[in-house]
Order: sequence, then C-alpha cells, then structure tokens
Amino acid sequence: MARLTALSIAVVLHSVLGISYYYYFRGSPGSAAPLLGAWLFSACVVALLQATRIFPSALPTDHGRFRGRHHRGNQTSWGALLLETGICCLVLDVTLTKLWHRIESLCQCAIVGVLQALAVEEHTFLACEYWTLGLTTGLIGACLLWLTLWATALPRKIHCGLLDWRRSLHHHCSSMIFGPLEPGTPIPPQMQESAQSFAT
Repeated sequence: MARLTALSIAVVLHSVLGISYYYYFRGSPGSAAPLLGAWLFSACVVALLQATRIFPSALPTDHGRFRGRHHRGNQTSWGALLLETGICCLVLDVTLTKLWHRIESLCQCAIVGVLQALAVEEHTFLACEYWTLGLTTGLIGACLLWLTLWATALPRKIHCGLLDWRRSLHHHCSSMIFGPLEPGTPIPPQMQESAQSFAT
C-alpha cells in the first residue's frame, strides 16, 4: 500500500496547488471541459494508488546486528517518502495527460459534431458545449470512481479502520479511568456499563 503521507503530499502538490503538466496543458484554448470530471478521475487514481504497494514492506532485521544503522534507516525512510511522493505525482500527471485528456477530447468531438448538425448560434453553441461536456465527463468520472471504489473495497476498509480506532480509543479511555487490567481478571461491572453506554 502506498504510504498515506506520500499520497497526501502528492494530492496537495498535484491537485490542490496545480503543479502539473496537465493543468498547464489545459490552459490552451482548445480545452473547454470543466474540471469536475478530471477531479473525479484523479480520485480514481488516488484510490488505486492507496491500494498499490509501491515499495515492498521492510523485512524484519536483527536489532542487535543493525543497531548502528538507525540513522541510515531514518535517511532511507525520508528518501523512500520523497521517491513515493514523486511516483504518485508522476502517475497522476501521466494518467490525466495521456488517458483522461483523450477521453475529454473524444467527448468534445462527439458533442461538437452533434451541435454543428443542429446549426445553433455561437453563444448557445458554446454554452451547450460547456454544460454537455461537463455533464458527460462528470458522469464518466463518477462511474469510474464508483467502479474503482468497488474494486478496491475502500469504503469497507475505511469503515473497518474507524471501528478499530473507536475500539482502541475506548480501550485507552477505559484503562485511563479504571486502570490497566491484568490478563485473566474479570471486568468490573462499572466498566461493562460504561462500555455499553459508550458503544450506544
């Protein structure tokens, strides 16, 4: 799984700050599509990147043998973070520029062909082209995002993560209030009541 920090930095750099060749490329006069579809497609790519392991997990090492390499491992983790952020930015940029821009161009060609056959005036033509292209690309992006979320089971993972976080928060709060329990000791009734009230 891509490191969440690297993915978050890549999203901020690419989609929020707009440091991307795609957004520079969109500044050309030929591109008239709204950004909604591109944002939804970016969310698809982000969902795929969070489910992808860019670097393999670190193998367990013998702490006695590698005790003197702690500083080097810290440098390696920063290097891996920067490399992962760069890879995520590159994947976002390439997929938007090479794949999504082609989808937008095909949709725009089809819509312009239909509108030219209707022979409408220029102001109506531009307005219809903009809104129809925005609706079409937004619908395509939403369908791709739904398929990606279904394929990666991201909503279920988030739900399970929130349940684990809630369980650990309850455990920490209970141990702070009632003190840590020894293994094998029965749970006091007031702790059971508080756990039931916290759960509901």
